[in-house]
Amino acid sequence: MDLFSTQSPAVKVALPLSLDKVLTWLVPAELTEKAQPGMRVLVPIQSRVALGIIVQVLAGCDRPDARYLIDIPDDEPVFDRQLLRLCKWISEYYCCSWGEALFSALPSFLKKAPTKRYYLNQDRLESGPFSGAQRLVIGALYSQSPLTLAQLSKKAEGKSLASSVKTLLARGIIREELLFRDRARSIVTETRVTLADGAPSDQETLNSLQRKAPRQGALYLDLLYGEKEQSADLLCRRHNTTKAVLKGLEKRGWIHLKEIEVYRQPDLKADARSKTKLTLNQEQQHAYDALCAPLQDNAYHCFLLHGITGSGKTEVYLQVIEKALALGKTALMLVPEISLTPQTVGRFYARFEQDIAVFHSALSEGERYDAWRRTREGKVRIVVGARSALFAPLNNIGVIVVDEEHDSSYKQGETPRYHGRDLAIVRARMEKAICILGSATPSVESFFNSQHEKSTCLALYNRATEGTLPEVRVIDMRREAAENPGKLILSTELEKAILKRVEKKEQVILLLNRRGFAPVVLCPICGWVPECSDCQVSLTYHRKGSALQCHYCQATRPNPLVCGECGFNPLLYLGLGTQKAEDYLLRSFGDARVERMDADTTAGRGGHAKILERFARREIDILIGTQMLAKGHDYPGVTLVGVINADAGLTLPDFRAAEQAFQLLTQVAGRAGRGSLRGEVLIQTHRPNHYAVQTASRHDYAAFYRHEIREREAAGYPPFRRMVNFMIEGNDPLHTERASVLLRRLAVQEVEKLGYRGVALLGPAPAAIRRIKKTYRWNFAMLSRSSARINTLSRALREAFENNRPEGNIRIKVDLDPYGMF
Repeated sequence: MDLFSTQSPAVKVALPLSLDKVLTWLVPAELTEKAQPGMRVLVPIQSRVALGIIVQVLAGCDRPDARYLIDIPDDEPVFDRQLLRLCKWISEYYCCSWGEALFSALPSFLKKAPTKRYYLNQDRLESGPFSGAQRLVIGALYSQSPLTLAQLSKKAEGKSLASSVKTLLARGIIREELLFRDRARSIVTETRVTLADGAPSDQETLNSLQRKAPRQGALYLDLLYGEKEQSADLLCRRHNTTKAVLKGLEKRGWIHLKEIEVYRQPDLKADARSKTKLTLNQEQQHAYDALCAPLQDNAYHCFLLHGITGSGKTEVYLQVIEKALALGKTALMLVPEISLTPQTVGRFYARFEQDIAVFHSALSEGERYDAWRRTREGKVRIVVGARSALFAPLNNIGVIVVDEEHDSSYKQGETPRYHGRDLAIVRARMEKAICILGSATPSVESFFNSQHEKSTCLALYNRATEGTLPEVRVIDMRREAAENPGKLILSTELEKAILKRVEKKEQVILLLNRRGFAPVVLCPICGWVPECSDCQVSLTYHRKGSALQCHYCQATRPNPLVCGECGFNPLLYLGLGTQKAEDYLLRSFGDARVERMDADTTAGRGGHAKILERFARREIDILIGTQMLAKGHDYPGVTLVGVINADAGLTLPDFRAAEQAFQLLTQVAGRAGRGSLRGEVLIQTHRPNHYAVQTASRHDYAAFYRHEIREREAAGYPPFRRMVNFMIEGNDPLHTERASVLLRRLAVQEVEKLGYRGVALLGPAPAAIRRIKKTYRWNFAMLSRSSARINTLSRALREAFENNRPEGNIRIKVDLDPYGMF
């Protein structure tokens, strides 16, 4: 076997499974030259075929049971060595497998499983007998081969033939072929037509052509006197003819037809306001100089660009990226929300006038594939996108920008549960690039790190334009309710302020961070509330379609006309959502153009961009929506921002609740007064003395941070200790609870076994929403000042739990540095 192994090189392959190791396969001789790290590979594992990533090439393998890999479908690696290293770091830090990290980074169109096609071995047909279903398979393949299982089932009028195919394969009656074909990888081409050198232009020839072949003449004259290279489709459409006419001109030798590749891209427009390079003020210039110093030295450095809303952070980004491009480097710009991508890309298009790749989940599969391919081929030097853009195959990165770095949407919700901000820092360090974390309201962790010399804080205290920070007033809704009972939506002061702006043709943004019409439907007699059958939550009433909807599993059902318990009618519709607020605004401000922006109105392709473009053109007077309105939008016409209910976020059972409420209030307040007109912000709340509300009303981040960091230190929460949360999930409530108790007992044993001191254990406790999608959920958390100890303990506890797996279908999710544990 040793002699055999030296003749057969081997590869280590990472699979998308929760394995803390990579597996080894031999490489067939015909694939030896293709086997290299970063390549996709098809391997046999048990009785199936799996897709994996080669992470190491070996000279041989001394395992007697090693099997040969099946195929290497690509000609080039899908991961370079830097991205392999990055994913290895993710697996070690976030307690997952290398394969899970790699497949999280791999674009969806490259995760497609191979298609199985079946052929008939006619020389084995005498080895019957066969069942009726087997005869159907044999007959179909005899008349047409190869066929997929779906095609076989269709020919059998929808009958399930999977077991018959499996039996026939085992008997050798049919054979299987794996066809690796990525659906989205079809390359789109376009026919281009160009005028040939020496093509005739004398009048006699032109007159003859128009007389004998008038259609050819019309196309030829268009090319002769118009653009010399055009799209064949557009040219033919303009003259109401076909490509056959162009073929006639090609035969004459007067034109050339060629097929060129066309990249699929989203329709994003340049932002004319960003075309001109602005002169930096003193604060901006100081920040720019500090950022460019390590950039020019090819050295890693992390910066926190802490600038108030409207301080010109984006202009600093643009000019630093311009410097990086001048040095021959590339740039990666991250934004937290899809809704911000069109505006950001528009600024980049206008400023740099070059191709930009866009990465986010709202793109079509073809658009994502083309963006990935153009980036890997080096055809773009700037990538803009959401969290997934971190894995763009950019080379020679000079700068990574994380805009609105505080935003919780940078945190991945599925395995591996990485944080985009932290991963950007790691990739910048690996690339010897600078990383810029930008925010008006930095996360407590980022500001804490800047105070402890893990990053450099650069402050922008003044607005870059002639505008000033808006005046903010807090409206005590307790007093409002006493003075004006029944006014549940807008206070008298906010209503008057809106009317004033509408009359002056100025724009208004209203924030209400809850969609739907009424969060609760209630019977006033018996107290019955319709709840989701799969989730432990009440259903929200949506006026459109008159339906009740669960905002967790998205299940809907008709709105009941009578109580489900006692039959009473009418029911009460309690609480406030964006639909009810929109309805109130339409009735109260009849002359105003009101638009709503939430998950319901932006669900379609380009939904965010369409609403924001209309708002930018001043076609909307009042825009009401959820928190997506608070993030980075810049509209000079907005002079009033109203927060309808500032209390919602403050009551969440999360140690970050006050921080996120402060960030949301400060960010949405920053949308007002960004032009030449003075802005005003009105915040409605029942908790006017809460420190998050008070500091947000003063635009005072420093005061908020001082209060919050004291609270965190007293409680021992991050950033003073590292946290890991284990979510235990199961279909049975009793089994899930028992599993959580077992997990804590195992944690105590592992802490004692490792000899760790100072590890705090929290829980287990049921999640605030105990059941979602028929799944019961419990949380168990651990905290320690040592990151290394938390990592070691997390892996040991996960392994111990797997070795002592309790009864029932129990699943465990490990989340390092968790967000939103409730």
